Amino acid sequence: MLKFVLLLWAYWVLLSCWSQRNLTSDAKNVTDVLCSPLMEGRGYVNGGCNKAGIYLLREFERIGLAPLNGYAKQSFYINVNRFPGACKIKIHGHKKAPGIDYLIHPSSASFHGKLSLIGLSAAEVLSLPFNSASSKHAIAFIQPKQISRDTLRMVRAKLEKLARMNVPVVEYTRDKLTWSVSSEQFKAPYIHVFDTSERVLTNPMKIKLEAEFVENYEVSNILGVVASKQPSDSFIIVSAHYDHLGRMGKNTYFPGANDNASGVAMLLSLAKEIQQQPLQNHHVLFIAFAGEEIGLEGSQFFVDQHILGSDQISCVLNLDIMGSGEEGITVVNGAVHKALFQRLLDLNELTQSVPVIKPRGKAANSDHYPFSEAGIPAIFIYTMGPNKNYHDIHDKAAALSFDRFDQLHYLLLRFIQSF
Repeated sequence: MLKFVLLLWAYWVLLSCWSQRNLTSDAKNVTDVLCSPLMEGRGYVNGGCNKAGIYLLREFERIGLAPLNGYAKQSFYINVNRFPGACKIKIHGHKKAPGIDYLIHPSSASFHGKLSLIGLSAAEVLSLPFNSASSKHAIAFIQPKQISRDTLRMVRAKLEKLARMNVPVVEYTRDKLTWSVSSEQFKAPYIHVFDTSERVLTNPMKIKLEAEFVENYEVSNILGVVASKQPSDSFIIVSAHYDHLGRMGKNTYFPGANDNASGVAMLLSLAKEIQQQPLQNHHVLFIAFAGEEIGLEGSQFFVDQHILGSDQISCVLNLDIMGSGEEGITVVNGAVHKALFQRLLDLNELTQSVPVIKPRGKAANSDHYPFSEAGIPAIFIYTMGPNKNYHDIHDKAAALSFDRFDQLHYLLLRFIQSF
């Protein structure tokens, strides 16, 4: 009898490990696809975001998710500043590497030619009038070693105002180069140069930059439902954004592995499981949002359309940055929705899935936020770990450990099934 129990236990462990290996393997495959050059960084150059949307539409169909009220996708329109062409800078006659030596401000305008630089301190920038330079003379700010974050924010806000007023800007920064997406275009270029050793300004700096402002660019949320076993009007929403930053010029793109190909991988993993084991009294709606990086546009559009009533949604579980977990997870709105947070704690106590579950308060940092602002219980979970690549060219699929992906998958599955 004991031998039989031990064999049964060994079989269960083997089956569990095999299943977990498949989960991680599938997640890595999804991440590889979404981060491939063919997806263009899932932004707005060469249709990258829409290519990813088509891929996810097919994945939802392959899993067997049903359209929501007949709609498998929900289209909406954004304005976006993008960089489809040249993106070249020379300093001291040497070409600089995009994403490593410099970034173009996401709202930057085009510029071809030479810029003479006028170096100013933080105090001089803050006191500068708006008619202080021509389009061929740039205000150059070198970030000093000692400067408060508040002062730096004020300086950057002033530099952005200058660029809006057709004053070119070059900022020499000590900060990690972190990019984003913008729905506006300045009248002048704004360049971030990572070069803390620069003390003699280059005159002139050679720039060849192509920016293009596009209005009413169509993107889509991807929707799929697993119906409950019993008739019900109640929904759980599981969401993850699939868009990212796209390209900065022809040769540089931002893969967006942790943010948020990994979250999409977790969403698909949970969708497969729920499709096989529907909830008793809740439909589960899976949404892959577009437009998150440009200001939570996709989730805000979904909420504003009132496709589901607020009273129909029991909980929103938003997934972003799922590629590590060595240091546990953070639950945004965990300090707001204490009962939901405690439910996660209790489940983790039983399963020992992650080492730490950290509560956090309200934050407008992902697609849970429009739901939360509409009075719908919504939490946002992200993993913590040694991988600090974020909104940069180093956020690649190969850099992700997926250390706790399997365990977190089962923790989230049990959380969904607890409704």
